[in-house]
Parts: sequence; C-alpha cells; structure tokens
Amino acid sequence: MDWDSFDPVDDRDEFTWDDIYAEADWDAPESLNVGHEVCDRHAEADPDRVALEWAGKEGERETTTFGDLRDRSNRFANVLAERIDRGDRVFSYMPRIPEHYAAMVGTLKTGAVWGSVNERFGPDGIAYRLADCDARVVVTTGDNRDTVAEALADVPSVEHVIVVGERREGDVDFREATTAASDEFEVADTSGEDDALLYYTSGTTGRAKGVLHKQRWVAGVAATQKLAVDVREDDLYWSTADLGWLTGPINTLGAWFWGTSMFTSESEFDPEEWADLLDEYPITVLFSVPTAYRMLRESASVLEGKDVDVRHALSIGEPLSAGVVEWGEEALGVTILDTYGQTETGNMIINNYPTMEVRPGSMGQPLPGVTAAVIDPETGEELPPGETGVIAERGDFPCFFAEYWEQPEKTADCFLDDWYLSGDLGHLDSDGYFWFEGRADDVIISAGYRIGPFEVESSLGEHPAVAEAAVVPMPDTERGNIVKAFVVLSADYEPSDDLVTDVQEHVRNELAAHEYPREIEFVDDLPKTVTGKIRRTELRDRVPDSPGESESA
Repeated sequence: MDWDSFDPVDDRDEFTWDDIYAEADWDAPESLNVGHEVCDRHAEADPDRVALEWAGKEGERETTTFGDLRDRSNRFANVLAERIDRGDRVFSYMPRIPEHYAAMVGTLKTGAVWGSVNERFGPDGIAYRLADCDARVVVTTGDNRDTVAEALADVPSVEHVIVVGERREGDVDFREATTAASDEFEVADTSGEDDALLYYTSGTTGRAKGVLHKQRWVAGVAATQKLAVDVREDDLYWSTADLGWLTGPINTLGAWFWGTSMFTSESEFDPEEWADLLDEYPITVLFSVPTAYRMLRESASVLEGKDVDVRHALSIGEPLSAGVVEWGEEALGVTILDTYGQTETGNMIINNYPTMEVRPGSMGQPLPGVTAAVIDPETGEELPPGETGVIAERGDFPCFFAEYWEQPEKTADCFLDDWYLSGDLGHLDSDGYFWFEGRADDVIISAGYRIGPFEVESSLGEHPAVAEAAVVPMPDTERGNIVKAFVVLSADYEPSDDLVTDVQEHVRNELAAHEYPREIEFVDDLPKTVTGKIRRTELRDRVPDSPGESESA
C-alpha cells in the first residue's frame, strides 16, 4: 500500500486490514507479537534510530535508540520470564520514565499481559484493579513504593514487586536485575488472538472494568497513527498521554509500529514548561487533551518568541470547541484535529484527518476498516442525518476489545445485535460527519427539549470571559430542568450580574432560547478525572434537589 497517496476519506473503500498486517515483520495476524513489531524489527534495520527522547522533571535529558530499547526490553523480559508464566498479568504504577517504556515492551515480548494504573489513583484504586485480574507482578518506583505496599495488603496474587529506585526487602531492584540479565531474548511466538493488554475504564459510571485486548490490537492503532496522525519517518511525536491510560500505549506503540520517534516529559502539565519543550525539541506532532489546549490558550503569551515546529496537533478526551480550534490555527499554525475512541474500541476510531475539511466541533468520520453509525438504542436501526441516537460500532476491527475481564454478562450487555453501544450520544450530518452530544446520562431534558451539554459548553467557551465551562441540569418547577453552567473566568474578568447577563445573551443568540444557561455559577476550577474529562457527576451533586422557579423565556 502506498500510504503517502492513500486518502482515508476518499479511498476508504479500498482499505483492508491485510494492508496493515502486510507491514508487520512476522506473518500477521497468525504470528504477531507487539513487542517485536514496535521495537526489534526497527532495531535490526537501524539500531541508531531514535525511539524516545525523554525530559525528566529535574531537567534530565535522555535519548533512547531502538537498539537501546531492544536491549533494555530484552533484559527486562529475561528478568520477568524467570518469575511469570505466559498470560500472567504485569502492571505498572510509575511515571513517564524510560524504564517504564522498556518494561511495557519487554512484558509484551514474553507473552504476558501488560496493564498500568495511573499514578493519581490511590491504594484503593490500585488494589481493586490488581485484585480483579489476579495480577502477579507490579513494576513501580521508590517514590511510589509506600502507596503500592498499602494497596498490596489486599492483593494476595502479587508475588513480585520490581522497583526503580529505593526498594524494600524482598523487592526486585529494576536496575540491578536488568543490568545482570542478558540483552538477548527469544520473543514469544504469539498470534494475533493471544492476550496482550488489560486496561481499566475510568470508572466514572460504576466500578472500573478491565478491558482485554489481543495482540492484533497493534494493527488497529497502527492504522490510526498512519491515517489520522499521519506519522512520518522524520517526525518527533509528543503524545502527552500517560502509560497509565490506554491512550499512552495507543500513541506510543502505534507510532513505534512505523518506527516514528517519540518524545515524553516526566512532568505534569505546565504551560510555560510545555512552551519551553516545544522550543527546545523539534516536535512535529503534538497529541494532547482539550484541557491542556484550553490552558495553553489562557496562557498564550508563553508561546511568544518560541520556535514551534508542529505540523499536526490532535486531541482526545472531549470534543474541541471552535474557539480552541481557531486558537490552534493562530498560535500553533495548525488545525487541531479532534479524535474519538474508548478503552473498548482500543483506539481512536472516529477522527478528523489531515486530508479532510475540518468542521470544528465534529468528531470527524470513521477510520477505514471501521463501521460506525448512530443508532436507535431500542431497535438497533441506523438513524438518518440530524437525529440523535447512540454512537455505535461493529466490533470486527483488530483493536476492538475481546471482553470485560471475566465479566461475560457485562460484555454481552454492551451489544445490540452486532452493534457495540458506546453510551455516547451523537448525530450524523448529511456528509457523514459525526457530532458528539454527550454521554447518555449527561443529556439535559428541559421543557421537553433534549439538550446536549457539549453544544452549550462550546458556545460558552466562545465568550471572551470564559476560560472553561460545564453545564448540568438543575430542577425547575416549570420546565422540569433548566441548564445550569459552572464557569471558570478568564484572567482580567471578575464575576458580576452584568457578566452573567452578557454570557447568557451570548449563548442565547448563538443557539436557541431553550438552551442558554438560566443559572450561572462562577467557580475557580472544574472537577476533572485524571484524564482531564469534566466530572459532571460532581457538579450535579452541587445542584439543589428541589426545583426552583426559573425566569420567563
């Protein structure tokens, strides 16, 4: 396949998954190992090619070539192989450091199942995930060792703790053990149907569920990285995602499938530091979340005088408002491309592509090889353009999940006929673009109208005084519910009754009379998940249960 000339929109009917499998080194999908395909084959072809540029939080800098990554992941695989069996679960709880990436690739080489827990989870969240899947090994750091110890009190299945840094008695010292181990390892001869990754949902709508992916998963993420991210041989790609969430492996391993060089920073988001890194490194692809882009927009001056080389910027997590897209064009010189996916889809499977007309606010169109639609959740029928329904996909693409870990009933409940129901509401336009309207449980019913929060929040975000906003229903005797907005103000603006009125009129003029927020509360910040998504459930808890009288329309 000539990927340089392939258009993911115009040529989608010509695409087959065999086109991606043909790019693999082994005879995929019958013989396929993610660790080999994202590392060893590139190390054999060009061991000096850069795999990872790393910026530490204390100013450290380190370059890892594919040759280095092969040797380090092989050493880790040898350490692991002495302690586990194929198919065992190996989990990490650690920051974005080079050892983390070597451990992930090394685990996959052994045929074990890799998973990770984001560092913002405390002992209870760690313990639940490890116990749920009977994890056998935890890889962590000395700074995190006390937290892990507290979690492991409730996880008898964990037999080994491998620690980067200061360890406890009985732990395996990561650096000592890998230094002593051989840098040669025979990669497990896995197939596309063998287990590879186990990542847990965020748990915002109930207990987190373990989402299992097979080795074939890598074909799906490789397709998105080539067609939506447009990775190239000379790119330096900064995916800000943590390996504790599936987006981290999606972008890292999907890009490494093509031999693209990655960049990562150990530090958490800071606008000034990010601007300095964009100036220091020739980063050509930036992939982050709407919250980060909005905060950069609020601190736009940090980019002044910086040498920014970005040719593509992408976003995931929540839809981007038109204002953020416009800011990206002015400040970064690129159109930020929105993407959509879930842990269950294993990848971003509805995207805006570099070759297509971007319609700000739209999720874009499906990845070639993926069938997606907006359906009636009661009948399973595909809905025509303009009608709101559930976004759904047919689960016949490589990165689609195999099951919720040992929960066959919950797995079956996600399907209506052969449609996977995402739980997200949206609609199609006449040109096949998908438009996100919100989670099914976030939609506001007011005076019989269904109001999706994203459209209102996007309009709020276009007001110059609004840095961020989220809307939830508020009980009302006349309408059942009204729209209440929680608003974080931009710098140089102060709360006032006049500003409330001005913001309300702005939304009312842009949208419709029934959609504008009849109540606005100014707040210092919005509650968010560890991935940057707004926690509307917490905002709903701040709203009185009893209805009040709303103003007249």
